[in-house]
Parts: sequence; structure tokens; C-alpha cells
Amino acid sequence: MSILQNELTHLIFLAEVVIASRKKEVMEDTLQCLLYIIKSLPEVEVPDSVAEQIAHLTERIEEKLRQENERIQEIQGNLGRLTKPNSIA
Repeated sequence: MSILQNELTHLIFLAEVVIASRKKEVMEDTLQCLLYIIKSLPEVEVPDSVAEQIAHLTERIEEKLRQENERIQEIQGNLGRLTKPNSIA
């Protein structure tokens, strides 16, 4: 099955609206649509400037996920210390 250019253009428009308006309630659906398209392609030819932007955004995503993971581990560590009974030395 093929997705026509006008359907892709409409999806691009919707994704831009979601991003610009910070419509969090539909971000997951938007990402899922874009993910399906990306997964269906073996490779994509993009201009160098786009590839650079993608690389920059990828780095930002990875960094934010790492920071979030570190923060969660810190919180879990603190909670673990709170739930352990105090030992008398």
C-alpha cells in the first residue's frame, strides 16, 4: 500500500501543528505515524543541513533521556535508603 504525497503533506502539516502548539495529547499518535513511515524505509536521502539537524536533535533526545534516567536512579536510590530500617551500630 502506498501513502500518497498529499497524505504525507497533510501528516507533515499535522506534525508541525502538534509541535508548534505543544499539543501533548496527540504527540504520541503523531510520533507513531511518523515512526511507521520511517520504519518502512530502508534509507532516506536528505540534504546535509537536514542530516545535521537530525543528528543535533538525536543528541538532544539522547542527552535528555540519559538525564532523566540518572534522575530516576537517584530518586530510587534515595527511596531505597529511606525504606531500609536503621541499623543500630
